Amino acid sequence: MMPNRGQWVVVLFFICFGWIAYQTFRLAEPFLPGVLGAAMLGLIFSPLHQRVLHRFQNPNVAASVLTIGIIVFTVFPLVWIGWVALQQAEYLRPTLAGFIENYRTPSYMQDLLGPIFGFFEGFHIELKPLFLDNAAKIGERMRSGGALLAGHMAIMLFNGLVLMLILFYVFRDGKKATKTVLSVIPVNPRDKQALLKRVYGTFRGVAVGVFVTALIEGAADMGGFLAAGVPLSIFFGLAVAVFSLLGASVLITIPVALWVMNHDTGWGIFLLVWGILVSVLSDNVLKPLLMGSQSRMPFLLMLFSTLGGMRLYGFMGLFLGPILVTAFLTFWGIYRRDYKA
Repeated sequence: MMPNRGQWVVVLFFICFGWIAYQTFRLAEPFLPGVLGAAMLGLIFSPLHQRVLHRFQNPNVAASVLTIGIIVFTVFPLVWIGWVALQQAEYLRPTLAGFIENYRTPSYMQDLLGPIFGFFEGFHIELKPLFLDNAAKIGERMRSGGALLAGHMAIMLFNGLVLMLILFYVFRDGKKATKTVLSVIPVNPRDKQALLKRVYGTFRGVAVGVFVTALIEGAADMGGFLAAGVPLSIFFGLAVAVFSLLGASVLITIPVALWVMNHDTGWGIFLLVWGILVSVLSDNVLKPLLMGSQSRMPFLLMLFSTLGGMRLYGFMGLFLGPILVTAFLTFWGIYRRDYKA
């Protein structure tokens, strides 16, 4: 049976609506980092927003005070740490070269590390060139990225203003916006609530549980590096935070601790114990506490969705990957329940 005129009108409407929606997304794409950053900060500081709102009893004043406070006491310090780390990246290769040239395995560590070194030697893998070559590549990429950012300072300032503006509206109108988005999803209210609950839980798990835990772990280990006098302490602290996103911060803390042991046994043992303790407490106590019971995702699924998201979308994929997987699983459950033959 051929479609009637009314059906053709509906098809044409959705084709036009889809094309306009896609073009609107393309227009908004440059601002997505600011939107995502504002959403993440709004979610992290949501409990604090409720207290500030209760204190001032005015949504505009509460949103303004909290937005300015977050920018001054959170965003600016993080930008400064990132900038210092970019500057220190220039000295990464010579610093690691000095580490390796001067390193002598303590006698009490030789029995433990001997089999590890022997394993790599059996495959004809030379660790020194491997580390130094990769360090040179990392340093060069970070320096080029820093130069690119410096060359686009006007764009960075513009994105910062976009972030502040969007963050204000996230605090003031976040609940209204959520209800508006849910109202256009063509599923029953129960499924909308289930979708919102799972997506919110996943985003909260990544933004609060994973991201905040990584920042705290990086700051704690950075403090240990500074106390022990480790060169490039801020860079290595930032590296700990990045590796912590994948639950692998010990890949930074243990080698640094072993190098410090080479010339100061006391500080080296302290860094080794401190790094392991911070990692264990972060992954097994702090992260589950911040994520909550409703935002848990199996580790492998979280890992692959995060890596895949970062591969497709860059830094935003850290959040978009798990959210897309969660949304897919929710719609898959609705399909199996309501549409599967």
